[in-house]
Amino acid sequence: MKKEGTVIEIVDDEVRIGCDKTACEGCKGSFFCTVKDSSFTAIANPGIELKKGDRVVVDMPAGKTIGSVFISLGLPMLMFLPGYFLGRYLFSSEIGAFFTSIAFVAAGFLIAYLYFRTRKRKYSPIVEEKKE
Repeated sequence: MKKEGTVIEIVDDEVRIGCDKTACEGCKGSFFCTVKDSSFTAIANPGIELKKGDRVVVDMPAGKTIGSVFISLGLPMLMFLPGYFLGRYLFSSEIGAFFTSIAFVAAGFLIAYLYFRTRKRKYSPIVEEKKE
């Protein structure tokens, strides 16, 4: 997935990229979208010299995108069933099973959060090129 943006801030090799509303043109969800001006962090390519205000193209490979979505959402949802069955076994009631499964889903989100904290660079987008 490639996206254009403007460099807002540069800290070491991390670049804060801002996207304007024109980047969202053609999106069918624009009616429901509340994001008017979004920004994200990308890794600067060492071969490209950047400064604040530069227009850049940022790339996030599809495999990394799918992987990050699975870890962020799939892992917590997969935790629901073991939590449900463990809660059913321990408490012998639907209420106990429900709350245990919710606790397992919360633990799944915590695991995903910690995973991304330690591997942030692996799943970060990369500045591919500078637009002239």
